Amino acid sequence: MSVRPFFDSRPGIIWPAVLAMLASGCATTDCDPGRGGFFRGIGCSASGSYGQRQQQMQATLNREQQTQAGLQRQYGQANQAAIASDAERQAAENEYADLQRDIDDLNAKSAQSRTKKQELRREIRSVQNQLDLLKADTMSPQAEIDKRRTALDRRLKELEREVDLARGK
Repeated sequence: MSVRPFFDSRPGIIWPAVLAMLASGCATTDCDPGRGGFFRGIGCSASGSYGQRQQQMQATLNREQQTQAGLQRQYGQANQAAIASDAERQAAENEYADLQRDIDDLNAKSAQSRTKKQELRREIRSVQNQLDLLKADTMSPQAEIDKRRTALDRRLKELEREVDLARGK
């Protein structure tokens, strides 16, 4: 038995089938190189579909790259704004802390001033009570009463000056 090649045995069937496959490759609009076979690839290449597909893909890539560049610019601007906002927030927090320290210092001074005024008032009342007792003293010699009265008057005037200083006069 002699072996004849396939093409020799059916020449009338092979060529129309090949032409039909080539025609189907050219007629297709879906020329994805990842799909289809050899004949479809030849048909898409011959019809220029691969070139059109490549141009479309390149245009899509260019649009996506432009979109990405725009988004990167926006990200950079947003990042700079966040950095500036953080700096402003930090400055405001520092200013707030400084003001809070000033308020705390003023409150402490005010409390000290109130305490000092209360002490001065108590001492003034004590001196005035001593003066009242001195006026009622009939047993001590007049020279000693006058000497104690002068000392108490001097102390009373000193206390009144301290009160005025505490008030800020």
